[in-house]
Amino acid sequence: MQIVSTISLRVFVWCTVGAGSAGSTLAARLSDESCVSVLLLEAGTGEPPLLNDIPGIGKDFRFTNLDWQYKTVPQRHTGEALVNRQMIWPGGKGLGGSSLLNSMLYVRGNRKNYDDWAAQGAKGWSFQDVWPYFIKLEDNRDPEYLINGYHGTVGPLTAERPKYQAEVKGPILESAQKLGLKVVDSNAARQTGFNELQASHRNGQRCSTAKAYLVPAENRTNLHIVADAHVRKVILDKRRAVAVQFDFKNITCEVKARREVIMSAGTINTAQLLMLSGIGPKEHLEEFKIPVVADLPVGNNLQNHVAAILPYALDPKIPTIKQKFENLSNIQEYIERRSGPLAASDFYLSMAFLNTLPVAPDVDFPDYQLYFVEMSKEFPEKQVGLKPEVYKAIFGPYENSPMFACLSQILQPKSRGTVRLQSTNPYDPPAIDPNYLENPEDLKVIVEGMKTCQRLVMCDPMQKVGAKPFETPFPGCEKLFGNEDSYFSCIARGVVKTLSHPVGIAKMGDVGDPTTVVDPLLRVKGVEGLRVVDASVMPIIPSGNTNIPTIMVAEKASDIIKESISCASD
Repeated sequence: MQIVSTISLRVFVWCTVGAGSAGSTLAARLSDESCVSVLLLEAGTGEPPLLNDIPGIGKDFRFTNLDWQYKTVPQRHTGEALVNRQMIWPGGKGLGGSSLLNSMLYVRGNRKNYDDWAAQGAKGWSFQDVWPYFIKLEDNRDPEYLINGYHGTVGPLTAERPKYQAEVKGPILESAQKLGLKVVDSNAARQTGFNELQASHRNGQRCSTAKAYLVPAENRTNLHIVADAHVRKVILDKRRAVAVQFDFKNITCEVKARREVIMSAGTINTAQLLMLSGIGPKEHLEEFKIPVVADLPVGNNLQNHVAAILPYALDPKIPTIKQKFENLSNIQEYIERRSGPLAASDFYLSMAFLNTLPVAPDVDFPDYQLYFVEMSKEFPEKQVGLKPEVYKAIFGPYENSPMFACLSQILQPKSRGTVRLQSTNPYDPPAIDPNYLENPEDLKVIVEGMKTCQRLVMCDPMQKVGAKPFETPFPGCEKLFGNEDSYFSCIARGVVKTLSHPVGIAKMGDVGDPTTVVDPLLRVKGVEGLRVVDASVMPIIPSGNTNIPTIMVAEKASDIIKESISCASD
């Protein structure tokens, strides 16, 4: 039987729900102001294992207590090769949130993304407006990147190139150049091209937002961090957020917020908690007999990047990832110099931002992203969700051999999904429906990327490492094996993989726009004292990985909120 306790000895000025990439950033920045008190609530652990610092084993923390371990609902337009047509949906849980689980790739997106935000009604969020915050958050430690003038050096979050050179990395970049593709810093003047990639590493270790933002602030007397605190809902008095209800050590508690409650629980959990609090689509809330406080389109506009996977074999003389991990000299190298295979950024080696069709030289708005990643058998066998018979048919002959994959990801998906409640129990996972490939244009873009993967792998430089496509055809697509477009389309309809970039369910924009949930100051429409500060406010998904844009949102939000703070009067 639960005990309900109201914590009234302490009233916090701000209560932030979620200590992920946005919540950690926001709590640290708000607590810069000595006159305010901030309570940061996190459902996950406050002490991630030290091994989580090792970049090369990031994927091994999926399906652990650092992962919400969600799955999507069965997909209609893809997923034929997945168990129950469901996609595995990782999400970080613990101080640092998804920056504990992600592949740490350091990407800002395209400047047009933010100009489009502003054009759709998110005034104050154009590229010119957000650019200073990308600089503010960044501690870039690679001199060759700093010389172009597009990077910061004094921010909390460290960016550096992974200290690992895979056998296949050089040939990938050589092949790109042979096809006329430039190698660029995609976070600088131009995004289009190949990218050696930087990662959110610090001295060869993962640099989560907890490490970057919370550790330097953890001894402040006005910042209170409570881990293992599972939030149940926001308490609303009429149309004002006044408190947060959460479970801690088998006790249900309520803590009051004098000024504001800030939802930074991440796209999926923010949607769930807002709806449990009575903020969401009226008809949906009434299904669960939740009193409707604000009829808003929470949970709509779900966008996420999704990729198809093309596997390739390598020269058998090249060690597998397992062999590299078991090599004592590699372990010693990491211990002594923080370099080698254990310093790989989840074994992502290179990426590219490219266009399906030739565009004018002055146009810099790619529509697909390629990732080149060394692959162990655990990736397709356990982390993609393939049916066992499909895995065995494709990967069985290669599972103990060196291999890598090229992932083709759409950057501006036209398909839109939803997040909905499955029950009123805050411990039940919500119904996540990304609705992948509902718009057929998305499939066409992904297939074009797959064709580019194939052209690159067939280039002469890749033959130096014995790269070649798998000879095992994708089950159900055998008759299409000779037709590239049809065959690749068949593969993508069979399986795609989330890159864990969900955004958009609390869309930011003009108050008069019926599709928006928050205004440009991130205040929930029609509710006082409640803001949303995380990736869920993004009206359009950025062109690339979303961790850095999410931190940018929190950096800018902290300045927006600080404008309302006057320590003399408060």
